[in-house]
Amino acid sequence: MNSLLRLLFAAGVVALNAPRAPAQNPADLAAKARAVLKTHCSRCHSGEGSSSGYAFDVTRHDSLVKPVDSEPALVVGSSLTKSPLWDAIQKRMPQKGSPEKEAFRDTERLAIKAWIEAGASPFPVAVERPFITLKEVLTAIRDHLAKAPPADRPFLRYFSLAQVHNNSTFTDEDLRHLRAALSKVLNSLSWKAPVVIPEAVDKSGTIYVVDIRGLDWDRSDLWRKVIDAYPYGLKYGSHPDRDLRELDKEMVRESGTDLPWVRADWFVATTSRPPLYHDLLQLPKNAKALEEKLGVDIPANFRRDTLARAGFARSGVSGQNRLVERHDTPYGAYWKSYDFLPENGRANLIRFPLGPVFDGNPYLEQAFRHDGGEIIFHLPNGLQGYLLVNGKDERIDTGPIAVVSDDKRVSGTPEIVTGISCMACHRHGMIPFKDVVRENCALFGEADQKVKRLYPPQKAMDERVEADRRKFLSTLEKSIGPLMRTPGEPFAPVTTFKEPVSEVAIGYRRGYLDLKAVTAELFLQDADQLLKKIAAKRLKELGLEPLSRPGGVVGRYQWEAIDGVSLMQEVARELQFTPLR
Repeated sequence: MNSLLRLLFAAGVVALNAPRAPAQNPADLAAKARAVLKTHCSRCHSGEGSSSGYAFDVTRHDSLVKPVDSEPALVVGSSLTKSPLWDAIQKRMPQKGSPEKEAFRDTERLAIKAWIEAGASPFPVAVERPFITLKEVLTAIRDHLAKAPPADRPFLRYFSLAQVHNNSTFTDEDLRHLRAALSKVLNSLSWKAPVVIPEAVDKSGTIYVVDIRGLDWDRSDLWRKVIDAYPYGLKYGSHPDRDLRELDKEMVRESGTDLPWVRADWFVATTSRPPLYHDLLQLPKNAKALEEKLGVDIPANFRRDTLARAGFARSGVSGQNRLVERHDTPYGAYWKSYDFLPENGRANLIRFPLGPVFDGNPYLEQAFRHDGGEIIFHLPNGLQGYLLVNGKDERIDTGPIAVVSDDKRVSGTPEIVTGISCMACHRHGMIPFKDVVRENCALFGEADQKVKRLYPPQKAMDERVEADRRKFLSTLEKSIGPLMRTPGEPFAPVTTFKEPVSEVAIGYRRGYLDLKAVTAELFLQDADQLLKKIAAKRLKELGLEPLSRPGGVVGRYQWEAIDGVSLMQEVARELQFTPLR
């Protein structure tokens, strides 16, 4: 036997006698597959109305197997080649150029393959959790208020996860994301130095409390702005249930407000974007006022060479040149970007690196003229605040698509939206970048020397970025780390977690509510209760007749739509609750 044959024979013997890898549990395979599909596919394939144009939702097994008005994406029990889902993954998905494509590797592909080959078991559902009644929610809040010192009660505000807890569609991981997102949003809307961790007031960990003095919200009665925007506010003073009436009366009396609690998921999704993001963070209407508040004088820092800049041709949100500069503040850093429209003739930072235009700028001939920008600044607690501005430094809610855009559609559209889009992009703080201006500018003499003083060497800028990033991550760990980790599991760095605010906001805003979800949101234990209490005619009048049919859904925006009262409040009125309006 020649040496090659001996080697082949030996390899065969080893292969035959090697211990086989243990068969994977179908439930584990399904869980891994769902995680991959949710992370890499759900942005475009999240059900009816998705940007893909297809009606299936990749996070729902029933939707893949029995989609509405289309062929099934998944054929259970068949070969890989008979499932269009696998065919798409092999040939074209995720789409080339998409952010998901870069992160979709063999590990993710093999997870889908193993799941389908093992029979494509249904995705695991949350372990049935004890149902939490409305009375239990109000009792927990009332009892906590009663135990608090009287002087503290007017400043205690509560956040409920009960509606999510009661919906078995949501997993325990979803609840962890929601708790962490609540904490991050609260601390991202605070001008106080200490980190405020929401405290659970019930055994199930579904009702959380904060003292709004720790967020600096008490000065301007900012909770009133939250309540005025809240589409789920209900009163129980006229309800037939005496216990609900008494609980409502006691809550109002002890808290000093009509409504001391709101839904946590709504709060995260809504206060992380304007107008509430601007209102609660008390952001001024222009960059100049914010700079004065933070002790930043850009013209003076320009003249004194005490700022640090970098210019580059590519960024994650802009197709044009971009310049970023850093200023010191009492809380850390103030970063400001200068962004440009495509047709801007003075956007070439190699030729015009010494802007912006301002009174007293001695380099006006070499100054760029910008069309907008993004501001990122450290809050006193170490997290980041955000502000988008136009070319006049005036506050705006969204960045013009021609200047900046978000291919991940975190806000629901390609628009960059103040707050939520920035939190998703800067989930770990500042993002490193490479300057191209210092070594390539087209200026000479004193102007070139000025560029060298304002645009530091790459190593020096990298050190500034890393220091600011570490400051942010330190506070992020305090605010979300303990809430994201599962007790008993090995320690995981905060950088390994998904960004919780965008995770919650995307699911909340893009989600559709079926009869089961609507029932949970109204604190009813089964759908028959709802259908019995609301006549078919009234359901139709409210536009909710599709809920009575298999597969019927209503959009989140429809459910929250306000015309005097929201659709949710109209349905609640049928259950003898009184809308708070």
